[in-house]
Formats: sequence, structure tokens, C-alpha cells
Amino acid sequence: MDPQARAILDTITTLAPDAAPTADDARWLADFRYQTLLLKTFSGDPEPVEAITHILLPYEGGALVVRLYRPKPGPLPLLLHIHGGGAVAGSIDGHDPALRALANRTGWLVAAPAYRLAPKHRFPAQLDDSWTALTGLVEQAHALDLDTSRIVVSGDSIGGTLATALAARTAAEGGPALRGQILLYPNTDLRRDADYPSRKSEDGNIIDAAALERQIDLYLASPEARSDPRASPILAQDLAALPPTLLVTCDNDPLRDEGEAYGRNLREAGVPVDHARFDGMIHAFLQMGGRVDATSQALDRIAAWLNAR
Repeated sequence: MDPQARAILDTITTLAPDAAPTADDARWLADFRYQTLLLKTFSGDPEPVEAITHILLPYEGGALVVRLYRPKPGPLPLLLHIHGGGAVAGSIDGHDPALRALANRTGWLVAAPAYRLAPKHRFPAQLDDSWTALTGLVEQAHALDLDTSRIVVSGDSIGGTLATALAARTAAEGGPALRGQILLYPNTDLRRDADYPSRKSEDGNIIDAAALERQIDLYLASPEARSDPRASPILAQDLAALPPTLLVTCDNDPLRDEGEAYGRNLREAGVPVDHARFDGMIHAFLQMGGRVDATSQALDRIAAWLNAR
């Protein structure tokens, strides 16, 4: 493991002992959300950007907040980024330094939806909110000065799962044309019996097996939903309509093998896949730019890939 990654794991152990496995859901969730918020500690100082604004997009029962990070003036391509956190934790505030850096490094306008969290709002509420964000941004493209000929969806962890599910929905329902999808260490198989070597060899590196199962139980409305291809994209039968993909995995991540298996499925379906495995790196390292050199390398890789779009 990279020494910088090991130092972060040691710090997390000091700052936030594991949530008690015997705690009730409310207490366990509060502990888990606290641990997730701690990741911002490793992000470094937030970079200035040209502008940060918010829009409100209506959906049934309320309004969805979408934060826009504009790195420079003029019509800009759109990168819709869906944050991680198991769909039960995380926020655009927790990802704020990473999203600023993503906008500055790529030169794209980065839009981040504050999607509803489980268990108050169970799957597929998070996918529906991502769809609302994508279609709503395109509808307001002129006012927002967006270049709709270049739209890419991205996400980290469960956000990557939602990003690829959103790309599939866009293709199936005739949504906005996408130039690509960026999947950063995504969950791709939420089945309870999912068996991947990295789940065992890397257990406890940011994610531990028991906590992962509890997140999934809180996220999904039923056990059957674990086999829904929108929740477990590894089970999708037809991937050919998905856009070119940048897949980032981490050597020391329990989700490594399922992410890479999904990449193979995409390739077999004829989807161009650019895969980067970061040796010695751990889950969630997009949010560790203040302490981990590999974060800057990943941002450069993303920027170069987007330039080719």
C-alpha cells in the first residue's frame, strides 16, 4: 500500500473508530455519516474557481439543488458529477474541495446534484434525482452557458454506480446525448452473495464488509432490488449503447475487482474503455488531494480523457 494511503487509514482510525456493529440503524448511520464527512479533512485547501452558483430543479414533492462550479467564462462543456457515500451519506459540501479541483483541472463546468439520501429516500430516488439534474441542466443550457455537444456523467463510489445507471437510462429513454462516463472506483454488484477476491483481501481499507452490507440494506427498498441492474450494473444484459468510459480503480480497494469486472463487460459489449488502476491506492482518494499525490495524477488523467471527447 502507498505510504500516504496508509497514513490516511491510520488517521481515520484515530479520529473515528468503527461504528458499533450492534448499534441500531439511527446510531450506526450517524456514526457512518461522521466517518464519511471526515474524508474532507484530507482534501486540502479549497481552490478558488471563477464562480459557484446553485440552481433549483423541481421534482415531485420539492426541489433538487444542483451546485455549479465554473472554472472560467464562456460556453463550457458539462461534467455532471454524482458524489459517493453509499447513498446514505456524503454531500456536495463534503466533496466541495474535490469538485473545485475537478473543475479547475478539466476546464469543464462541474455540476453536482444534492440528491436525496437513503434510508429516508430509498433507491431509485437517487437515480431519479440524477436524471432530474441532467435533463434540467440541458433544458437551461442557454441560460447557463453550457455546450450541450459535450456532456459527460461521472461519479465516485456509489456515485459511479448511479452515473452508469444514468447513462443507461439516457440511452434507453432518449435523453441528452453523452460523450462519455467516468466511473471512479464504483460499486457494481450489490448482491449479498457477491464474491470477489478484493472484497476479502482489502477488507477494512475505508470499506469493511459488514458496513458495506448495512449500507446496501439502508439504501435499497427490498432484498430483490440488489439484483436490479440499475443498482447492480454488473447484471445489465445490454451495455452496447453506453458511451466511452474512463474507469478508475484502486489497488487496495475492496471494490476493485467488481469495478474491473464491469469494465470487462463494457469492453465485451463494444464500449471503448480506458482503465486506470492506481497501484497502492485506496477507495475515496478523489477526496484526499491534500495528502495523497495520486489524486493529482487522477485529475490529470481525467482532464486528458475529457480533452479527447
